[in-house]
Formats: sequence, structure tokens, C-alpha cells
Amino acid sequence: MSLLQRRLRIDPAAVRDIAPMLLGMAPFGLLIGLTLGTHTVGAAAGLTSAALYYGGTAHLAALQLITAGAAPPAILAGVIAINARLLLYGAALAPRFADQPRWFRWLGAATVVDQTYALARPAGDPVGFRRHWLTMSATLAVGWLAGHVVGLVAGPVLPAWLPLGIAAPAMLVGLLVPHLKRRTGQTAAVIGGTVAALASPLPPGIGTLVGAAVGIVAATLVGRRR
Repeated sequence: MSLLQRRLRIDPAAVRDIAPMLLGMAPFGLLIGLTLGTHTVGAAAGLTSAALYYGGTAHLAALQLITAGAAPPAILAGVIAINARLLLYGAALAPRFADQPRWFRWLGAATVVDQTYALARPAGDPVGFRRHWLTMSATLAVGWLAGHVVGLVAGPVLPAWLPLGIAAPAMLVGLLVPHLKRRTGQTAAVIGGTVAALASPLPPGIGTLVGAAVGIVAATLVGRRR
């Protein structure tokens, strides 16, 4: 282990684990950066909100609802519906956080998203779990925000024909497909697809995000029952 790794407590395995996820998320981050470049919230406020959200689906949904002229209660309701799955993720991860110091339980909970939940290590080594989680979360945050910056800077020169609008659905499908052999994955696909179809009258992209969130919540509930 290098001196830098010892001082910063970097876990190289966590970087290797999250790297493929970053590649899949890059088009999504680019899409949000492009959206921020043309949105009334401005680049500074948009990047700050991206860091605070630490999640693209709710952020993109809020931006699209604002653009559509939705009322603040509707925007808040949409964000809550999309992020409801994080409550179940937190409940599933609670035993792994139980032996951690209080500062980590607060900080670590703020970085629970689909990717970190999927790659979380089993309980057993509190120090190793903490190092892996913090390295993974920090790497994800840096890569995620870098995609936003690239979208903001490169937006004016990117050709209009690029199909960036499918970035969010493609990323969500990529997360789902490996799990379709299991009952939970099938539940997510059926319920999520149904909800997305029913929510299609919403602003573009919102129906897909809401359907994905509801599908993940349903699959998590089925998994906990089993």
C-alpha cells in the first residue's frame, strides 16, 4: 500500500468495483450537465444541487418538472416518490452500519444510491467496510460531477442528433437486466414498466424515472419477504 493510500485510507478494490458503474453513468451525467447549461437555475446552483442530491434520477426529474412549470408541491412529491427506494436500501444496510461510529452513520447514509447499495460489502470488518464505502462513494461523486461539468462545457458544440435522451432509461435497464433471472428482478420489470406506462402523460422522462423507482421499491419488498 502506498503512502498516499495509507494517509487517505483509499481502498483500491473500491475504485475497481465502482469504475464500471461510472462508465455506465457517464452519458446520464452528461445529459444532466447539458440540461443545466440551458436551464434557468444556472450552472453554479445546478452543480451544487447535483452534489447535494447525490443521485441523478431525482435531480433530472426536478429540473424537468421546473421546466414544465410544475408547482413546488408537485416537484417535491416527484422527488420523494423517486427517492423512496433509498429508505428500503437504508433499512437493508442498517446492520452493516450498526457497528460504525456516529459520524460515519450520518455521512455514509447520505451516499446511499443504487450503485453504492449494489456494491456494499458484507458486514464483518467494520474498518474495511468503512474504507471501502468511503472510497467508493468519493470516487462515484467525483466521476458523477465530472460528467456534469463536461456536459456544461461541451453542450454548445455537441451535435443535436446525439441520442442523449435515452441515457437515463439505458442506465436503469443496464442495472436491471443482470437481475431478470431472479424473482425480484422480474417484479421490478413488471411493476416498474406498468407504472412507467401509466405515468407517461408526465413531462418527458419523468414517467420512466417514477416507474423505475416504484419497480425497485417493489422488488426490495419482495426480496425482504423471501
